[in-house]
Amino acid sequence: MDENATLIAKIKTLEAENDRLKRNQVEINQAKELYLKIFEDFPALIWRSGLDKKCNYFNKTWLDFTGRSFEQENGNGWAEGVHSEDFDFCLDTYVKAFDLREAFYMEYRLKNKAGEYRWIRDIGRPFYDLDNTFLGYIGSCYDITESKDNELKLEELNATKNKFLSILAHDLRTPFSTLISFSNLLLDERFGTNSAEINALLTKIQSVSIHSMAYLDDLLLWGRMISDGVILNKQHFQSTFPCHELLVEMEEPARSKNITLEFVEESPVELYADSYMFKTILRNLLNNALKFTRRNGHICLSVRKNDSFIEISVADNGVGMEQNMLDILWNFNTNITTEGTDQEVGTGFGLSICKQLVEKHQGKIWVKSEKNKGSEFTFQLPL
Repeated sequence: MDENATLIAKIKTLEAENDRLKRNQVEINQAKELYLKIFEDFPALIWRSGLDKKCNYFNKTWLDFTGRSFEQENGNGWAEGVHSEDFDFCLDTYVKAFDLREAFYMEYRLKNKAGEYRWIRDIGRPFYDLDNTFLGYIGSCYDITESKDNELKLEELNATKNKFLSILAHDLRTPFSTLISFSNLLLDERFGTNSAEINALLTKIQSVSIHSMAYLDDLLLWGRMISDGVILNKQHFQSTFPCHELLVEMEEPARSKNITLEFVEESPVELYADSYMFKTILRNLLNNALKFTRRNGHICLSVRKNDSFIEISVADNGVGMEQNMLDILWNFNTNITTEGTDQEVGTGFGLSICKQLVEKHQGKIWVKSEKNKGSEFTFQLPL
């Protein structure tokens, strides 16, 4: 009888222990479900990988971001969305950290459901079971595209600022040194009072001053453009008027080199553009043509309507360009300056400014050129 009571007591104890374990298991399962739900709805993109280094879990946020199913992302499928330029770095970082059981941090571009690449900050770390058994890695990812774009823009602006200061320090020393030298000659009593010599010096001072002012204007316009400080002020105007105005402006420098100017327009075309920017583009192209056209040369400015665009071309029979120059022609960072056929100098920014102003109008600009045969610059603006 006592043995039966003891046995029954043991059975009840076991049943009670079993009930307790079942309750614990239920609580554990509920906790797992709760944590899983938290992971699913967490605003970060969460992934997990096993001992084989392949991913075996992606939360809902991840799948919503990529627009792909778990089956598509499972294993190494997720890597299909990584930008090709970032893939090797991404894989190398992950594998090295995994082998060393170390946490890692990396940034890469991942394609979203709209097909756009977004910058992702991925933070991964090893995770372990309760008995400290290594189970794999878990990571959380955040979209940092806006901050990355701001960072890249800040770097670009900083580089531009350094270039700006470098140009000011280097390129403006020469004209100011020239002005100081000529001024000293005029002030020097030993120079004399010969009016022809004085007039020649004053003419040179005026020429250097005009060039320096144009240089500063180009620099300031460039600075405003790269900082998005140039605002379009569009208005309707006939293309004929600014073209004639600029050709009149170019008559004197053209006459000094005996260059003929020609204007060809099929019929007057009405533009809807910023007239100041339009004239800035055209003035730079005409100045460029005058600079690189030899004496007794020819320059033609033509305007023609092409579907919903207007095309303006400036063609010359000047020195032309080789392919290596054409490849870097529009790049601000090169700042190439070349002497003209009469040793004219330029700012090195003219064509780059033209390109940016044309693109501000949703237009495009291009050039055809052949060494010793001339160049034709054409820009196209929407009507």
